[in-house]
Amino acid sequence: MIKRRRSLALLLVCAGIAAKGQPLEIDFQSLTSTHDIDLPAWGPFSKKYAGISHIPDLKAGLRFDVSVLPGYYRSRVLIPNVLFESGYYPWEVNPDMKRVTYRYELEWKDKVFVDVTYSTIASNAVLVAMHCVNNAALPQNLDLNLVASLDYPENFPALKARVPAGTKWINAVDYQQLTFARARPSDNLVYDGWMRAEARSSDYLDGSAVAKGFGKDRGDKVGYVFPVSPALHRGIISIRYRLKEKKQVVFKLSGLTGQKINFVGTGKFETIQVPFINAPAGDRELVLESEGGNEIELNGFFIGSEAGAKDITLASVEKKFTPEMKRGGDRGLILKYDDIENYYGIAWDFSPSVVREFLNDELDIFFRKNLQDHVAKKFTGNGQGHYADIFLRPVEVKPNSDKTVYALICNGALDEVKEQLASFSEAPQTFIEKAIPADDPFANILPEGEKYVFSQKMLRAATLANIVYPIYTQRSYIRHFTPGKWWNSLYTWDDGFIALGLAEINQHLSVQCLNAYTTPVGSQSAFIHHGSPVPVQMYAFLDLWNKTQSPELLAYFYPRLKQYYKFLAGEAGGSTTRTLHSNLLKTWDYFYNSGGWDDYPAQKAVHDQHLEKSVAPVITTAQCIRVAKILRMAAESLSLTADVKACDADIKKFSDALQNYSWDGASGYFSYVVHDENGDPIGHFKDGLSGQNYNMGLDGAYPLLSGICTPEQQNILLGKIFSATNMWTPSGICAVDQSAPYYRNDGYWNGAVWMPHQWFMWKTMLDLGRPDLAWKIAQKALDVWENETDESYFTFEHFLAKTGRGAGWHQFSALSTPVLCWFSAYFKPGTVTAGFEVMIKKQSFAAACSGYEADLIFDEATAPHPRSVLVCLNPANDYEAFFNGKKLEVTSPHEGLVQINLPATNAGGQLVIKPVGD
Repeated sequence: MIKRRRSLALLLVCAGIAAKGQPLEIDFQSLTSTHDIDLPAWGPFSKKYAGISHIPDLKAGLRFDVSVLPGYYRSRVLIPNVLFESGYYPWEVNPDMKRVTYRYELEWKDKVFVDVTYSTIASNAVLVAMHCVNNAALPQNLDLNLVASLDYPENFPALKARVPAGTKWINAVDYQQLTFARARPSDNLVYDGWMRAEARSSDYLDGSAVAKGFGKDRGDKVGYVFPVSPALHRGIISIRYRLKEKKQVVFKLSGLTGQKINFVGTGKFETIQVPFINAPAGDRELVLESEGGNEIELNGFFIGSEAGAKDITLASVEKKFTPEMKRGGDRGLILKYDDIENYYGIAWDFSPSVVREFLNDELDIFFRKNLQDHVAKKFTGNGQGHYADIFLRPVEVKPNSDKTVYALICNGALDEVKEQLASFSEAPQTFIEKAIPADDPFANILPEGEKYVFSQKMLRAATLANIVYPIYTQRSYIRHFTPGKWWNSLYTWDDGFIALGLAEINQHLSVQCLNAYTTPVGSQSAFIHHGSPVPVQMYAFLDLWNKTQSPELLAYFYPRLKQYYKFLAGEAGGSTTRTLHSNLLKTWDYFYNSGGWDDYPAQKAVHDQHLEKSVAPVITTAQCIRVAKILRMAAESLSLTADVKACDADIKKFSDALQNYSWDGASGYFSYVVHDENGDPIGHFKDGLSGQNYNMGLDGAYPLLSGICTPEQQNILLGKIFSATNMWTPSGICAVDQSAPYYRNDGYWNGAVWMPHQWFMWKTMLDLGRPDLAWKIAQKALDVWENETDESYFTFEHFLAKTGRGAGWHQFSALSTPVLCWFSAYFKPGTVTAGFEVMIKKQSFAAACSGYEADLIFDEATAPHPRSVLVCLNPANDYEAFFNGKKLEVTSPHEGLVQINLPATNAGGQLVIKPVGD
């Protein structure tokens, strides 16, 4: 035992583990006006086939893709479609995402496979290594297809305006202000971060227009400020619009011109011209106010001279998939797409080879269908896409051996591309030597964590590989981490968990992921909303703060998160979350899902019975209490006294609401609450068939997270969570109580185990001073994850409660990333973990993680009680701990993990952990 301890200690010293709490080297102000993830232009961004992609212009939404399709020569081919299980696996991805490896299983399990690694060796060059492995007893004849294509964004405009000099085009969505006469819940929380009233379609110039019912009500109003040249004394505003056939609506114009305009509909786009006199010159306002009757689609405005208005033309725009293709030597290909300024080149070091073309929108069927055509070099399908295919064959691999084939992908001016291809052809080894090595994030973990390494590696790879481009939000295209590539969209609560997972991999990416969902103070949307409004961004912020203690992080995100919270709490921006007199919150106006649990029985019953206006769940109010407590600690750190008082008022108001109206002693759960037509609470929401409380499940236990339960309630709810009769299953905590009459074993959440709410309960156990229960949750989750991932190589969404087998999306990250957090907390030296009631003001580690010191502050809005902290240290020592000089009890499930319970106080102080005897 002593020898093992000393050996690991030396390893830790040699590795030079850095202390946490180092400042984040991020220019936070550069994040203010973007929601993009700042990465190189080359990355794993494809939404179609796994590989490497290049973004030639972030604003344009175009993406150049290269994918490798391996197979058996003149036999089966593997096409790595990212939208369904297709035999490939994200295998290893470096934290900076400049090295990405996919494994292609030709014969399961690792008997015959190809590992394809993309190394971004320069800003304009990617080295591709195709490592073919044959672990079978017979030789293999493989083939490799390098397939290149161009992808256009959704809603790519089908028309483009050609305007004469002096005429400007302004899209109608680029307004200064827009108001509906009848306020909508979404006015200040527009879905997906679009602009209020924005619609998207390829029919619109620029892809966007003002629509969504605008103009139907008298008083709907939109205003613009137009730049008007001083030389233009008289001009024309040409308004492009569309109305349904035989419909019409009158708008009153003011500002630049004052008159009424009658818009008449034909069902097609029309243009109406409005003259104006420019006096005085300069920026001028134009306001359009509807007199009501019918909705209109306002695409935008051409502003210019009377003569110029006659010369405006609209031309059809085609998607120009097919490039000009030229050979770049014997083993090189040059591609030039009309809509991209630069050239692309591909070179390879293998012969024989042939260049082919597939003119079709998909390869999954079309490529396979033509697999046996060994003569043709051009395969014509529906013509809705183009794939340039570099076909390398046969790649002969002897039994129990391997072979690596290399290729270079580059971009730039024609001469630059030619030079790169020639250089690779002459000396491929000079490029191969630049290949980026794989990182080793598990070099210094505690020995007890070694069995989890493979499953952790797979989740890290899936988390980083699940990034796509383009996603549209806030009038721009961005790169965006998704729960899985099947979800080609934003997703608020999922990406909160992605930010938590990224914090264990790359804190810079975590900050940017958090930033993607927050907005500057005063923005039209209080935050970027898609899906379940669970405010995980708040918890990701607290986690990043406790890892970095960055004052810049605190100062930048606090006002944004405060705005987010105020909307969720029904206190700003026309939010409708707090319309009930009980002060219980509900978010049904924004999404059907209160807690991410799609088929949670009480939630489903609310919608089935159309009770959205009168029934409130527990989780939204419980989450807002905890968020208010987190923001309170942040406000105290920023000396914002008024904000502290405002948080105190909210905490009391929401806590009283849950205690006064929601607790149901008969069932032992907090209940959904029913209200009458006046919004007054009248009772608990019950199952109509059994008469039992409908909220027997995790929603009913969520006040534990808030820290508002009485000792009796706490004991009852802990009993429910950890009882095998209720929520504890062979696979962990189930979302629904197994004893409930509405429990099922075949549901999506009802009868399944997911990681996200287990993470919330794990953190809550630390807040409650129960590290034993926290470890029970984490250990079970890690074991379930390891068993499935080691077996299947998949990183699933959820697990069936009885068997522990995975289900749902097979390359999921998002809600499954707590697995990364648990691993770090228990097995990665240099990791400190607390619940939601501890903020680390300052911290430092001794050399080789052989000790720890920190200044802590606590949640003063919760009554004093013991709280747990986990510190993962060098296992070479036994440790003792002190808080403000008073010795604390130390426990540990394994060597190197220090578990302590802090004294029952809200007064902050110094925590010191050191080797026994020091």
